[in-house]
Amino acid sequence: MGMRILLAGTHRCGSTWVANVLGRSPDVLNVFEPDSPKTDILGTVTTNRLGEYPALDPEQRSFWYSMVWDLAFRGGWPWSRSPSARRMGRGLVRVPPAVRDYGVAALARGIATIRSRPAHVVIKSVNSAFTLEWIARRYQPRIVILRRNPLNVVSSWLVLNIEGEPDLPARRLVRERWLEPLGVPPRPAHSKVASTAWDVGVLMCALRASAERHPDWMVVSHDELSASPEELFPSLFNELGLPWTDEARAYLRASDEPGFVVRGVSRPGRHPNEQTATDDGRSRRLQQSSQYKRRLSAEQVAEATAVLAAMPLGSWGVPHTEP
Repeated sequence: MGMRILLAGTHRCGSTWVANVLGRSPDVLNVFEPDSPKTDILGTVTTNRLGEYPALDPEQRSFWYSMVWDLAFRGGWPWSRSPSARRMGRGLVRVPPAVRDYGVAALARGIATIRSRPAHVVIKSVNSAFTLEWIARRYQPRIVILRRNPLNVVSSWLVLNIEGEPDLPARRLVRERWLEPLGVPPRPAHSKVASTAWDVGVLMCALRASAERHPDWMVVSHDELSASPEELFPSLFNELGLPWTDEARAYLRASDEPGFVVRGVSRPGRHPNEQTATDDGRSRRLQQSSQYKRRLSAEQVAEATAVLAAMPLGSWGVPHTEP
């Protein structure tokens, strides 16, 4: 039977890079962010009903959310890599939901029913922090959670103007299942840096709490992978049961070149990494661990660190050697 792998994390945690390396193993099909309103029409449909970061009890039923994952674990839209199809999908966002959503749902259900299951599928998601246990219960994938120094994530969100979900604390299930039990402090509103640090920290808290409840899930550090990629990636492949290949090694080495752009399915000039790639002759990967130092002032680092330090992140928080 084919292998199902869900690679989960936050925006800008490095999961596109990791997914692309895993995708160089034989018979692996990558599906990028099927639940995101920024990349998939199904993400738009579910976000309108469940929020950008859905929260579900593991036993809860959801027609709309299961629609996303039924199709994703079948390999996603068969035309997902077609530029013209992606343009059409972006156009559907402007169609009134009452007209659009049930038609899209019927199409997704039909494709999920008739499409052959891929040999192996790796799904990358950055919107599932509050639903991993729901997904695990229904689809039984190998779950790999990618974590990264939160200061680097925060700095990237700020540079790329990535917004969190300000209404997250008002959502009952998020509050009762995550914020209150974990002791997360209120969301600060006095500055963009503080609110962004809180948004990143909450998602990381949820991912960490879920991982602790499921010791069979894998937790991988982007910072460690960046420091020793040619040693740690073969070990990751072995643990997942995927063959390590020359193609994976070649991609890994190419991705370390200055100016290399790590991308999923977006066209040139449209991926956030276009704005973050470097071309100064230094190893791209080695720069990742200290990225925030080039993007944030000392005052911003201190402000973000103070917000993150108040959260139950444990070893997932700002390293003690930082800043």
